[in-house]
Amino acid sequence: MKVLLLSLVLGLVCAQEPQPEPEPLQLSGKWKTHYIAASNQEKTRENGPFHVYFRSICLANPKDTVSFRFFVKVNGKCVQFTIKGTKKDNKDYDADYAGKNKFKIIHVSKNALIGYNENVDEEGKITKMTIFFGKGNKTEAQDLEKFKELTREKGIPEENIVHILKTDDCPSSE
Repeated sequence: MKVLLLSLVLGLVCAQEPQPEPEPLQLSGKWKTHYIAASNQEKTRENGPFHVYFRSICLANPKDTVSFRFFVKVNGKCVQFTIKGTKKDNKDYDADYAGKNKFKIIHVSKNALIGYNENVDEEGKITKMTIFFGKGNKTEAQDLEKFKELTREKGIPEENIVHILKTDDCPSSE
């Protein structure tokens, strides 16, 4: 009985240990936007500034800067953007795009990266966003569920989720 109790206690202690930060090589590379959700749907609708078609994320060592490469459709044409961000002490990345942004990586798996972004636009309006990036076109059910959990946790209605991958016809080459 004591061994069982000790095993339970050790299991709980190990579960409370902070998870190691993902390595930059695991995060850097080609990523595509699968889903995005926002508290302000205007930001993620077609032709909205955050209806984005991601292509790559590059973390520079020692992980203090990040570069996002993506497309946004302007009048039906794919326009490429490269945005650079700077890491802050709290593991957020600050970047300027359609206002001020604080981006944080929440979950990483073999084929998915789930992030959270807060945008403060030029008028001072705050928009909360959750983003699901994939290594390819396949979405794993457990990663999608983590994305939906984060979306609910941030107070964003599930009906605000946009399936970006369905409308992605922007160039994929470097």
